[in-house]
Amino acid sequence: MCLCLGLAALKWKNVYMPWNDNSSGGGGGPWGPSGGSNGNQQGNGSGPKNPWGNGSNQPPRRPGTSGESGNLDELAKRVEDRLKSVLGGGGNGGGGFKGGGGGGEPIQFDKRTIGAIVLVAVLGWAATGVYVVDAGEEAVIQRFGKYVYTVEQGLQFHLPAPIETRQIVDVQNARSLTVGGGSEAGANDGLMLTADENIVDVGFQVWWRVENSRDYLFQVAHGPDGRGNAEETVRAVAEAAMREVAGRSQREQVLSTGRAQVETQTRDLIQRTLNEYKAGIRITQVNLTKAEPPAAVNDAFREVAAASQEAETKINQARTYRNAVVPQAQGDAARF
Repeated sequence: MCLCLGLAALKWKNVYMPWNDNSSGGGGGPWGPSGGSNGNQQGNGSGPKNPWGNGSNQPPRRPGTSGESGNLDELAKRVEDRLKSVLGGGGNGGGGFKGGGGGGEPIQFDKRTIGAIVLVAVLGWAATGVYVVDAGEEAVIQRFGKYVYTVEQGLQFHLPAPIETRQIVDVQNARSLTVGGGSEAGANDGLMLTADENIVDVGFQVWWRVENSRDYLFQVAHGPDGRGNAEETVRAVAEAAMREVAGRSQREQVLSTGRAQVETQTRDLIQRTLNEYKAGIRITQVNLTKAEPPAAVNDAFREVAAASQEAETKINQARTYRNAVVPQAQGDAARF
């Protein structure tokens, strides 16, 4: 662009203006010659001329009619053609790139080439729908965000994104979480009230796995509103179930004698609740890891337990002594 503007300025500089024509003799300004001694000029009514005419009342001369101006036009045209060839806009109006500094033929894309490019692009896009589902996994397919079907392990294919998308779910491996038995200072999430109005500190583990991948994804993992957390859901249901089971059990059942029964009842109650929510989760096991009085009264409880144990020991010792002494006394009495 700058080169073209420079050439245009050079051409304008060398233009012959009407008052620069000295062919009639003598120089002058734009209104005619500076002197006026020629009689012919007087006879022809010549005199000071206006800038729109010459001495013979002819139209003004067009600039650039000299040989030098023509050479500049030709030079400008050649430079312009060279620029077009370098920038890819050849003088014949054809597009494309030229090789070798503008001396080669432009690259032409015929219908076959364009078709091949489009075909490769379509095949590459379609290949994004090919995937593999490993053993113990399921793939949930959605079409424009709506559930379509579920597939199991193997080489699978679905329509490429964004038409269809997939989510892989592990349905084999069990997962676990811990509820209660707070390790943090002041934690009381495991404190539960028993049927005999005693407080026990309970901690337990819940083992679970995905049973229905569709329900798991849309009801729990993501939820109907697009938000969700499966582990937090299982944790909340498990804690509520344990509180209910502990609330209808005696303290000694929870602490010692009925631990297995408490575990079974809690597992069944968690499962029933999750089934009502259509969570797609199977509870496999519940294990009590901690069952003891609260820490605040634990020392007193241990003292009571120790006293009870000592009393039981004394009673057993007395019974043993009685069983040994009474028969002997009865034998001695019989001999007299």
